[in-house]
Amino acid sequence: MKKIIAVTAGLMLAGTIAASASAAEITFSGDARARYNYEDNYNGLAGGAGIHSTKVPVNQSDSFWNSRIRLQFQINTKGGAYAVGRFRLADGTWEGNTGSTVNPPGGGGTGGSVAYAATNTKSNIWVDVGYVGVPMGPVVLEGGLGYDDFTNDFLRAGTTDNFTFLRAKYATDQTTLYAFYEKLRVDPLLGDATYTDGLNNVNQYGIDLIQKFNSDWSMNGTVLYRDDQQTAYDYSGAAADILVNGKLPNDIKIWAELAYKQADYQAGGYYNNAVNSAKEGWSNKSTTGDDGWGGYVAAKFPLGNGVAISAMAGASLNGYTASPDFGGGKQAEYAPFVMLSQPTTKDLGFLGTGVLIGSPDGDAYFVNVAPSVQASDRLTLTLEGTYMNADYGRGAYLGNNRYVNGINSLNIWEIGGIAQYKVTDGATISAMLGYLNIEDADNNPLGFGVSLDLKF
Repeated sequence: MKKIIAVTAGLMLAGTIAASASAAEITFSGDARARYNYEDNYNGLAGGAGIHSTKVPVNQSDSFWNSRIRLQFQINTKGGAYAVGRFRLADGTWEGNTGSTVNPPGGGGTGGSVAYAATNTKSNIWVDVGYVGVPMGPVVLEGGLGYDDFTNDFLRAGTTDNFTFLRAKYATDQTTLYAFYEKLRVDPLLGDATYTDGLNNVNQYGIDLIQKFNSDWSMNGTVLYRDDQQTAYDYSGAAADILVNGKLPNDIKIWAELAYKQADYQAGGYYNNAVNSAKEGWSNKSTTGDDGWGGYVAAKFPLGNGVAISAMAGASLNGYTASPDFGGGKQAEYAPFVMLSQPTTKDLGFLGTGVLIGSPDGDAYFVNVAPSVQASDRLTLTLEGTYMNADYGRGAYLGNNRYVNGINSLNIWEIGGIAQYKVTDGATISAMLGYLNIEDADNNPLGFGVSLDLKF
């Protein structure tokens, strides 16, 4: 311990001297959490790669703890250039951990550290963000490792997977424009034996525009093109998304989003090919062979005395599925899902079962209603209900647009409760309880979770 303290003090002193010498400014921020989850009948929901299950839950329960600490820093030089980095400490699923990065316990993974944490808990520290920014006139060039959390979660997961990127950013008070290149995560060093052809380059190019029209109205639009140069798989294609949100009289808030994925783009799932989609366990690879569409409209109505109600209705067509990050988090105001989706880094949604919004095998229609009440300055209570009718069951492809099994249309109901208590500035205790009813299932999923979340 004395050695650690001495080394830490030395590094801090060296950093202070270096910062003073170069007139650099260093700022720190971050978050931390500890969560307990109980999951009943979760297995059998997410499906696998290529053949999508008919959503038959397996009668099996699991409980585990999950925790992490994330420390982010930014170093700003005198000339305006900067470096951003983030450490993740003790990030993993603890106790009852029978899974791995390929097959994590319960509903989902923990940022890629499940197996590492289980085998080497004394040195669980890793870096998921590290990039530099250099201003060049009105444009800033950024490059390195990180996420694209400026895009909309209905189209793609912005915080679930990181990758190397190069992007140009132009920003004013009203307009933020990104033009970016991404090297997606395809690397034989990750341990995927499928990658033996030596040509595993999957690149993605995109433009994202965030435009504020006034204090009440704004939009966020994205256009993507994935250039897949693999010899075993080729999922090159385009995707696009636009979200418009604003405020009507009487403080009514509204959101409307429309997304599109070209057939080959959505056939590859959120990751780069069948292998990576299977690793994550999400049924996100479209089997329809068609271009996919998805969208929704939502509104939140204040009723007075801290009471409000939100409502959302939407549809997805031709194999479109929303990303696992959709629901809770940035959509907490109008889509506070408890059991649906599979977000891994959100404040809400940590009971996600892996049943995504939409269907990879056909069409889906969904409705969510969520009344909420701010019981005090510290306590907020939310009750939500969701109905989704989705097509599942298209089996392995036999050629000539024929599959092993036909399509089954399932009715799925969710009910969930959320309680959030603000202990102090930067510290919140959250509790969630959810139940997912799947048509004709003998064992339906039930989840409970409590979380201590800190932001600093």
